[in-house]
Amino acid sequence: MKIIDAQQSHAEQLYGVGVDIGGTKIMILITNQAGEIVHRKKVSTSGDLAVISEHITESLHAASISLEQVAAIGFGVPGIADSEAGTVIEAPALHWNHFPFRERMQIYFDKPVFVDNDVNCTALGERWVGSARNANDFVVVAIGTGVGSAIIANGSLVKGSSHMAGEVAYLVMEQDVLGNGANAFGEFGLFERKISGLALSQHGALPHELFEQYARGEEKSVAVIHRFVTDLSIGIANMVSLLNPQKVILCGGVAQSLSAVIELIRSTVASLTPIPTTIELTSIGEEAGAIGAVALAFEKVGIL
Repeated sequence: MKIIDAQQSHAEQLYGVGVDIGGTKIMILITNQAGEIVHRKKVSTSGDLAVISEHITESLHAASISLEQVAAIGFGVPGIADSEAGTVIEAPALHWNHFPFRERMQIYFDKPVFVDNDVNCTALGERWVGSARNANDFVVVAIGTGVGSAIIANGSLVKGSSHMAGEVAYLVMEQDVLGNGANAFGEFGLFERKISGLALSQHGALPHELFEQYARGEEKSVAVIHRFVTDLSIGIANMVSLLNPQKVILCGGVAQSLSAVIELIRSTVASLTPIPTTIELTSIGEEAGAIGAVALAFEKVGIL
């Protein structure tokens, strides 16, 4: 992602602020209307809006951008959000439940404020400046500590009747039913328990270490990663059969280690569904959620 100096921009340039509030970190980006980053800041996470707003204020100051130059501020949160109402329905990692996010955040900033699920934001970021430019039908699958997805169909985010579309953590396979598995809110989903970073970490090493061991041909890790690829590919194939996306984009902490198996994932998915698609790793990396939060804000105020 290109970084520019805000002081070299025209005075009338408007900027967007994107804030990706994760379970362990907060990523703040300030971009111009072309998606070029003028400032970035990464800090430890917090559910305290006073702390978050202070980080945003510090970022604007560091970039020499006044609040008057900010068109809007977008936020991605790790949970279920009603973007129209500006509320966070549930974000367990931040201890938010039916939280009036927009109303509370506008106490600190008298600007348009928007909030959505973090993976939905990532999808908007991928469409704006990432791997999904010019794509109207694609799916983003985020594989980190947990698992989530976002769906763009016919050019629009699919939200669902309860803002829960894309909760692929709860996908079910035959062995789940035979083993009397069950899904419930507040717990890791059955699919999530197979392919998430937390699930991989149960095998005695961190996810990136397992993939490094796989690349070296270590027998135990090869078996673990092959199982991971199979489970992930089944999930992707079912999404492709249901949605017929042009692309499936993989992102998140675990996805950063998938270059060694991406061809195997592609070939496995192709063997499980005859419907063609392109499977890619994110081109934006860990900034995708924050870039997408800017895209959310810009779309809502009519800049994009």
